[in-house]
Amino acid sequence: MNNINDMTEGNPLHLMVRFSVPILLANILQLFYVIADSAVAGRILGVTAFASIGATATLHWFVLSIVNGFVNGFGVVFAQYFGAKDINGFRKVFISAVYLMIIISITIGCAGVLGSGFLLMMLNTPPELLNGAVIYLSWLLGGICITFAYNLLGAILRALGDSKTPLKGMILASLLNIVLDIILVRPLGILGIAIATLSAQFTACGYCFIALCKTGLLQGSIFKWDITSARILLRIGLPLGLRNGIIEVGGLLVQRYINNYGMEFIAGIAAAKRMYSLLIIPGSAFEAANGIFTAQNYGSKRFDRVKQGINSGRWLMLVSVAVIMIVLLPFRYFILGLLFDGEPVQINAVLEIGVKQLTLLMLGLPLLYLLLLYRSTLEGMGKPFIPMLSGFIELFFRILSVFLLTPIIGEIGILVSIPIGWTVAAGLLIITYYVVCKKLIVVNN
Repeated sequence: MNNINDMTEGNPLHLMVRFSVPILLANILQLFYVIADSAVAGRILGVTAFASIGATATLHWFVLSIVNGFVNGFGVVFAQYFGAKDINGFRKVFISAVYLMIIISITIGCAGVLGSGFLLMMLNTPPELLNGAVIYLSWLLGGICITFAYNLLGAILRALGDSKTPLKGMILASLLNIVLDIILVRPLGILGIAIATLSAQFTACGYCFIALCKTGLLQGSIFKWDITSARILLRIGLPLGLRNGIIEVGGLLVQRYINNYGMEFIAGIAAAKRMYSLLIIPGSAFEAANGIFTAQNYGSKRFDRVKQGINSGRWLMLVSVAVIMIVLLPFRYFILGLLFDGEPVQINAVLEIGVKQLTLLMLGLPLLYLLLLYRSTLEGMGKPFIPMLSGFIELFFRILSVFLLTPIIGEIGILVSIPIGWTVAAGLLIITYYVVCKKLIVVNN
């Protein structure tokens, strides 16, 4: 239990930095092996294989976002019970979370295996990319239970203030994934990359489960469905899952437009999205730290520390954005060029699109990071409705931007749709936070 960290006492900034650094490193490693998948495909199998994997990115992320929404919501519940020192309640919600994970995973897995081809065709995936994309997507969605379990265990450990164990699991998974990529890609092609990813996640899942058992918090748990605990989990997890899914529906609609512009455009956007994953790593780490800090302190009714946490989080977020833009903006063309190889004319066409998209995403980072900060605070306070509504708002403005701007300015309308959605959603969340704070002051006075 040495890694368990009670965040209801101590300096908020120090606690959040110490908690977020392992998450930051774990996210970097996770991105590294995601990029490794694409890079291995692009460098060994060629641009077509790279684009095939890229064509699945939006659909795959759509499913992962829903899963992560549930997981993050469940993590808030675990953190609140731990902050309140209610270990019996903690054990009940753990068992209920396992049941819910199994039900959700089976539903998504069956739908994914049976519907991957149909969904990719509905998105106008080019015929030359379709076969590889179906293989990759159907395998990853068929194994979604592994991904769900791995993310859930990591969320539970982080809810206890332990961000080091998930980092160690990610190190193990990253190394194994890269090794298996190299071993399996030549004999199995794109299928080998999918198998490598699932195998790595399964290994990390086992490592995290053993670590959780060693805390002793699960001792005495009865593997029995508890409807009250399930409702508590779904009250926060379901809105967050829906919110993430709603946001990604906008991505699916935009992907349909992207696919109309041809393989080079698809590959360029896919490359930019891979690098976008790098840009969001610090924000995601601080979002997780702020969410757990808020949940633990809200659960122990330390509302003053919730305010201290968001003030510290704001500084962490904005300083991170400044560093990212200073370090990465000058090298974005070079970085994207490392992902694939091929004919110079084709590569230049891909890079031109990728650099445009990546530049716009970088310029929108301050708004995105504020969105993550205020969203995680509201979620940690057990207020999931407005974060869910922000997903609707972000979706609406992304789609509106594509429909209104694409006929006027062409492909640029697609490229600016994401930052526009961030801007409106961030404004809604910031306003809501201050309204909630005023209500808390009135209630407690």
